[in-house]
Amino acid sequence: MKLNLKNQFVEELDNIYKNNLIYRTIVVCDDNDICEYKDLLENKDYSVHVVKTISNINYDKLDYRIILINNNIFEDFLNNIISNNINNFYTFITFTNDIIKDDIIKKYNNNYDIINKII
Repeated sequence: MKLNLKNQFVEELDNIYKNNLIYRTIVVCDDNDICEYKDLLENKDYSVHVVKTISNINYDKLDYRIILINNNIFEDFLNNIISNNINNFYTFITFTNDIIKDDIIKKYNNNYDIINKII
């Protein structure tokens, strides 16, 4: 059942890519699901980069269509890109977990650069 939900998420993301001009997407997921999502996305021929740390990354030079990030470091990631004003390297942010998505929307609701990119 859980794999079906993951496959469904990847299919929905694939449909978004088919219908929109997208530079790069940030996918936020649970730590224990990162490998599975990476495999599923790569099986769809998406290039995927897994963010393991938020420091010293030049996001503009990453040649990946999808940035996969653990939800445990996502707030630090957001705070880093906000404080360094580097939020133009992606088109969308999407979440595999709606609870985390809702929490982020509540917490960053005044930051329109972030909120407007969440799908």
